[in-house]
Amino acid sequence: MNRYFFCIKHTLLNIHYLKNFIRHYAISTFVDVLHSPFVFELYEYCIKKQKHAPAIFRDIENVRTRLIKNKQTLNYTDYGANSKQTGFSKRVKVSTLARNHLKPARIAEILYYITHHYPYQNIIELGTSLGITTSYLATGAQTHLNAKLHTVEGCSDVHGIAGEVFKQLNLGSAIHSHLGNFNTVLPKLLEEINDLDLLFVDGNHTCEATLDYFNQCLLKAHKDSLFIFDDIYWSKGMTQAWEEIKKHPKVTVTVDLFFIGLVYFRTEQVKQDFKLRVI
Repeated sequence: MNRYFFCIKHTLLNIHYLKNFIRHYAISTFVDVLHSPFVFELYEYCIKKQKHAPAIFRDIENVRTRLIKNKQTLNYTDYGANSKQTGFSKRVKVSTLARNHLKPARIAEILYYITHHYPYQNIIELGTSLGITTSYLATGAQTHLNAKLHTVEGCSDVHGIAGEVFKQLNLGSAIHSHLGNFNTVLPKLLEEINDLDLLFVDGNHTCEATLDYFNQCLLKAHKDSLFIFDDIYWSKGMTQAWEEIKKHPKVTVTVDLFFIGLVYFRTEQVKQDFKLRVI
């Protein structure tokens, strides 16, 4: 039943999200009927709930709890889909941002297992927020020598809180944190790397922006790259972007977990789209 908790904050006013949530769990696949060894491995080691969670999960979740209780007020600027006026800031409590924007622990754990199990070297996250999901990604990536995680946040005050989170978790050296607009920072990051192994898009939830980031990063993708898109059913625009990404000729495998969508470019694999349950 815990999986239904993930959608509570969205379903009160978001009929599109609710309808797709019900549809997903009506038609999604159980792992025992999968016919792809690659996706089966992904499920077994990264998506399936693991019996023994690393101790770092507890440490990160303790920081999350402190953020939820933090009554500090920030100047918050939303540059994404919720922004009605470019550059407009409002005063928001850290606790409010933590409750409304942080990824559920179950989804963040999946991201940890992905960066832990697969040796991704060059990782870019668009949307640091308060740094909880970034911490899961970075902790997993630390398993692999020379892995670099670049995360980008557009709001200065939020960027500052995330930096404090990384210090509390002793992740400062594992994370390259950038402050700035995605449209400015992303092209510079892509110029600095030859290959992009993992991309996680968790910001500016509009169809146009999502497709723009996808197309920019596609130039640095290779057959073992993974692109992950957050909130693919958050709005009709995000679902449209997800459907267009799935149809792209370079995309061979997609894994729809409802809360996030995984995109692969495996040239050795026949084109397939999977819908899996997060249980």
